[in-house]
Amino acid sequence: MRGARSMFTVFRRFAVGTAAVRAAKMSPRAFLVGAGGTSLAVSFFSAKEEKPKPPFPNYDIVIRETDTLYDNYLIDNAYNILRKYENSEYPELLWRLARVLCEKGKQSKNPADRKKYFLEAYAVVQRSLSCEPPEGSFGAHKWMAILLDYVGEIEGTKSRIAKSYEVRKHLERALEINGQDATTWHILGIWHFTFADMSSITRLAAKAIFGTPPSSTYQEALELFLKAEQIQPNFYSKNTYYIGEVYDRLGRHQESIQYYRQSFMAPVVTVDDRETHNLAHDKLRKAKVAAEDLVNRR
Repeated sequence: MRGARSMFTVFRRFAVGTAAVRAAKMSPRAFLVGAGGTSLAVSFFSAKEEKPKPPFPNYDIVIRETDTLYDNYLIDNAYNILRKYENSEYPELLWRLARVLCEKGKQSKNPADRKKYFLEAYAVVQRSLSCEPPEGSFGAHKWMAILLDYVGEIEGTKSRIAKSYEVRKHLERALEINGQDATTWHILGIWHFTFADMSSITRLAAKAIFGTPPSSTYQEALELFLKAEQIQPNFYSKNTYYIGEVYDRLGRHQESIQYYRQSFMAPVVTVDDRETHNLAHDKLRKAKVAAEDLVNRR
């Protein structure tokens, strides 16, 4: 999984799946039959509702294959397929293209390339939202939130703070559409942790610029991180790392060590995985957890 990094100097970056869950409703057929409906009503509602036709042949295959490539961190392979649709009006393909462009930006060591990929991804996800269907596009809002922060990073601290309001709005909209995506709950947790963890000096500076900057508490952040873990246990090492961070801030140090250790021992595949592994190792070393203890617990 790809995730969140710092929002600006003291702010954490947002990081980095996927089907909307809709509440079940009584069907018209069940209502009519239950109310003593006629055979005509039964016959009418017996016909199966046709699924919306895909916009082009193999559309579903493209989505399935590029999701698999992304999940296996084969970013260039996914990009080579999705870039063919950069001028399309298919929101589900566009936000997926924005997602791989964002990851290419994170992989880039050259600042100019990094900036180029993030700005390109931002333009693509904007197009995705412009084509959003009436029922909404979960992925478009999720990746708009993530990319807004990267653009804010490019534009500077003031821009990042200003964009934080919009970031939260898009995260909450994504969760309205799909409340079962653990990564989005995690990113919203990062948002709350960022403002709970803001230093008094930074808060005063933000207040001077914006009047009333966003605020939150560690408890709110913890609830969101735990919600993500409940939906998909051990899905992302950065989520367990931030649970450790919250417990550390709350003075619950044994629990924080438990989660730092869990994060440290997670597989390292992505750029975010490596960063989190190193951060967790630093925390455990400062807590004087012996190296042999970590090895033995693997």
